[in-house]
Amino acid sequence: MNKKNKKRYLRYLVFLISFILVVLSPGSMGYYDKSLISIEYDAIVEKYKLIKQGEQSELKDLLIAVVDNRLKCYFETPNYMLRLENCRKKYEYEILRTARENLKSAPSLGYFMLCVQDCPLSYSFCNGEDFSDHETDQDCKEIEVLCIEKCLDTFWRGNSLSDIK
Repeated sequence: MNKKNKKRYLRYLVFLISFILVVLSPGSMGYYDKSLISIEYDAIVEKYKLIKQGEQSELKDLLIAVVDNRLKCYFETPNYMLRLENCRKKYEYEILRTARENLKSAPSLGYFMLCVQDCPLSYSFCNGEDFSDHETDQDCKEIEVLCIEKCLDTFWRGNSLSDIK
């Protein structure tokens, strides 16, 4: 066996050993912990139920325009990654701008932005429901607006500067 063949066999051996270690390692057995996924899903479903009980404010028309812009951008952008890069950022910026222009209290901005990121899910949940006597698209837009309103109520409205630490 010459020197070149020894190197080749050594590479194959190292590759085979590393492959076996990766496949048999305990972390690779369950990449996702299914119990965490179900807890997170259950929390989102509970949040959706709370959202449906909410009330809309004077910002309703402005926020429906923001949701319309998001839906239009999603429709025009077939690539999922571009949707996240462009449409989602624009959506969150428009909500933030609308809130800053119309609300005069001190926000818990980080928590608010995290909350708002889930609001398009409420639109999707709504689309999955059976509305036989309602105008589905408009109702779902209003539910997404209710989600934004819930985030505003929780993390923006009523806060004073002393509430923010």
